[in-house]
Amino acid sequence: MSRHFLKLFIMKKLTSQALCFVLCLIITSCGDNYITPSKTIGTRPPSNPGADLPESIPESRAWNYPYPSIIEREYISEYTMFAHTKCLAWRITWPAYAAAADHTKIPTVFATINGALNSFNYLNNVDPQNTYKTDFSLYFNNKVEASAAVWEELDYADASEMETPAFAMSNQPLDNIIDWVTKRAESFELHWPGSEGQEMEYEEGDFIQFWLSKADLYGGIRIVSMNPRIIEVYLAVPNN
Repeated sequence: MSRHFLKLFIMKKLTSQALCFVLCLIITSCGDNYITPSKTIGTRPPSNPGADLPESIPESRAWNYPYPSIIEREYISEYTMFAHTKCLAWRITWPAYAAAADHTKIPTVFATINGALNSFNYLNNVDPQNTYKTDFSLYFNNKVEASAAVWEELDYADASEMETPAFAMSNQPLDNIIDWVTKRAESFELHWPGSEGQEMEYEEGDFIQFWLSKADLYGGIRIVSMNPRIIEVYLAVPNN
C-alpha cells in the first residue's frame, strides 16, 4: 500500500468515525424528547444566602438544599403568519431529595412572569410581593396547583392579589406539542379544552394545559419524567 493511499485511507476512516460520533450525539439528544436546549440558566450556587434548602445533608444554616437545574428558551415561529405569538419554555430538573426532606424547602412554586422557582419556606420569609407574582406549584404532592389555592403552605396566598390559573388534562401527542411550542404558539389558546379546576394530579407522560385567567394567557405543562422529576412549562405570549 503506497504512502499516499494509506494517508487517504486513514483520513476517510477518521471522517467516518467523526460522522458516526455526531449522529450518535443527535440520536442521544432526541432520546428523551427534549424540547428545550441544554442551556442552564437558573441554578443557584449552594453558597447563595437565602437560597432554597434541598436535602441529603443535615439541615443547618450552613447548608442549602440543592436547587433544580432550569433551562429556558424563547421560540418564535419561522412562519410570518404565526410569528405574532411566541412561546417561552422552561425545562426544570429537580435533584433527588431524601424521603425525609422537608417539603416546605423544596422549590415548587413557579412564576411565569420571570421563570422564578421557589420553595414555600423561601416565599414565607420574604416580601409578600414575591408570592403574589407566582402562578402555580409544580412539585409538591405530585400535582399542579394554583399557588393562590395553596394557602395552607403559603402564608401570603391571596387570590385577590394573585393569578388564578385553570388546568385541563390534554391528550395531545408529543409531535403536536413540539409544533405548538416551536411553530404555532397560538395553538395553546386555539385548542384550550376548557377548565377542569385549579389543581390536577399527574404522572409521567401527562400533558396539562393551563389558562392564566387574569393575564389571559395560555400554556402547557409536560411531565417528562417522575424520577428524576423533569417538568417542562410552556407559555404563549404576544411577540411584540
